[in-house]
Amino acid sequence: MIKISKEATVFDLIETYPKIKDILIELGLNGVENPLMLRTAGKKMTVFKGAKMKKIPWDDVVNKFQENGIIFEEEAE
Repeated sequence: MIKISKEATVFDLIETYPKIKDILIELGLNGVENPLMLRTAGKKMTVFKGAKMKKIPWDDVVNKFQENGIIFEEEAE
């Protein structure tokens, strides 16, 4: 099981765990498909902020990540 922080930037998460890109796309955070967007906005955007901006329920995000063997440290407490 991989543990990540919901405060980590999308850019850093994808650099460290490339499979997160596909998870984010499945959730509807498709801005990560654009390399320029990922290198710019992705360095400031977190999964939490992105989900909130796209109105994706946080529980849906947590569940999708858990299905892929990834948990948010804040949710494990």
